[in-house]
Amino acid sequence: MKKTQIKFLKGYNILIGGLLTLLGFSACDTINPDPKDEYGCPSADFIVNGKIESENDNVVIENIQVGMYGDTVYSDKNGEYQVESKNYSTNGEKFNISFKDVDGTTNGDYKNLDTIVDFTDIEFTDGDGIWYMGKKTKELNIKLAPKK
Repeated sequence: MKKTQIKFLKGYNILIGGLLTLLGFSACDTINPDPKDEYGCPSADFIVNGKIESENDNVVIENIQVGMYGDTVYSDKNGEYQVESKNYSTNGEKFNISFKDVDGTTNGDYKNLDTIVDFTDIEFTDGDGIWYMGKKTKELNIKLAPKK
């Protein structure tokens, strides 16, 4: 190979190297020069609260076990309860919730009830706009039928 061809190829290689270097730097994040790593997945809190009463006489019922995906509570002396579930999927907004009379005849004898709570019609509040979608709260008052 002639010296002029080698000089031409050497100059051509320098030009290509310089161009690739400039392209590499242009791929840097100039909009956010201090990026932060984020780990996790989107999550949201779903809260159900309400009051449990007898179907026959509207008397409040305490000590009814209320369970919803990951949380179990008991109704208080006023028949009130609140269950919360943290969900790591923004697609699942329907939850099974169960109401069980687990104390026998202490507060009366009531039939268990299983139902579905649907949050799809409620907007998220208090989200951070990044990973935490926020929370949705729904009131669900229940009437339990006595066992016969």
